[in-house]
Amino acid sequence: MTDPETEFFSTLIELQYGQKVDQKLVELSKKVSWAKGWPENNQSFWNAEAFMWQHKIEKEKRQLIKDELNFLTGNKNLDLGCGTYSYLPSVGFDFSEKMLQFNENCLKKVSGDLEQKLPFAAEEFGSVTAVFVLNYVKNYTPLFSEIRRVLKEKGTFVMVLSINEINPWQRQKEINSFSSKKWSVLLEEQGFSVNCYQKENLWFFVARK
Repeated sequence: MTDPETEFFSTLIELQYGQKVDQKLVELSKKVSWAKGWPENNQSFWNAEAFMWQHKIEKEKRQLIKDELNFLTGNKNLDLGCGTYSYLPSVGFDFSEKMLQFNENCLKKVSGDLEQKLPFAAEEFGSVTAVFVLNYVKNYTPLFSEIRRVLKEKGTFVMVLSINEINPWQRQKEINSFSSKKWSVLLEEQGFSVNCYQKENLWFFVARK
C-alpha cells in the first residue's frame, strides 16, 4: 500500500499536468505533517511546491540569472526566499522547510518569515539576493529597510522579477505586481541607489546601499 507522502507527491505531478486532483490532494495533505492545510496554508503550499520547483524554471533562464549574479561572488550573501536553488553560495532564508531541505547551495539554512524582522546582525552581509520573491511579500517596505540594515556599507541588494505574469497556479499566492518604475521608487525611498535593467523578460534591480 502506498504511503500518504508518496501518494501526495505522485498526485502533485498529476496536478502539474493539468489533472483535476485538487480535492484528492486536500484529503491526502491531512495525512502528511508538512502539507497540512494545503493549499490555503502558505507554508504547506510552498513545501509542496519544493518538489516541483526545479521543473518550473527553464535551465537557460537559471543560467542567465546565475551569470547576472556572478559579480556578487566572494561576498557573504544572504539569499531571501531562497527556495530549492540559490544562484551563488549563500546563507539561505526561507519559511518552507522542504525548500531549504532541497537547496544544496546554502552554506547555512535559516528558517523564517520575510514579513518579520530579519534574524541577522546589522551589516552582516556584503550582498543580498531575492529571486522571484517580492511578488509574494506583503510588507515589502519594512523588508527593504531590513535588507539595508543587514547590508554592509556599500553592499548590494539584487532583486530579480519576471516581467511576464507568473503561472496561474502560483498566482493564487501573489500579493503584488508592480511596474519596474514603482519597484525602483520603493527601493530609492529606503535609501538605495538603483539600477534596473531588462534581460529576456526578467527585471534585474541592482540596489546599492
